[in-house]
Amino acid sequence: MGGVASVAVLILAGWAALSPQPLAWVYIAVVAGFEFWLARRIRTVGNDPVAAGLPPYKFSDDEARLVRRFRFYFAYPVIARDSASVLAAIGLSALCLAPWLTYRLAFLPAALIGLNLFAVARLTRRLAPLLVLRMGASRGEREALDMLSAHDAAWAKIRAGNE
Repeated sequence: MGGVASVAVLILAGWAALSPQPLAWVYIAVVAGFEFWLARRIRTVGNDPVAAGLPPYKFSDDEARLVRRFRFYFAYPVIARDSASVLAAIGLSALCLAPWLTYRLAFLPAALIGLNLFAVARLTRRLAPLLVLRMGASRGEREALDMLSAHDAAWAKIRAGNE
């Protein structure tokens, strides 16, 4: 699903570039609808604390912090991966479409598409923890290093606990 939706977003962005007046608004509506749906799905998973040491998973403290912080990624990994792919397509198309629409004098759609990059960045941080943790680890953040080292162990415990 993620690949098809990503291509659909890119095609819609191309159409919006060719005919900015009606299709830029269609692009904005489709992207906003997807992002609202995704934000609602992430919110329904919640952010409750994950207990360390309890069966069936028996997470360590670092693993429990990791699972709590990226709950949606661990609860729905396929949806998270596909949605991250769509968000990447939205971000890429926005980086190209906003300046083009500005050149074509469609200022309001260009501004909305450009501002949408903040929402894309926020949602991507929730859906792609390895990207976020690797960036933090490269800057030397201790918490990111701890969580990055706990990632594979947490997935191993989840797989073992689900069998």
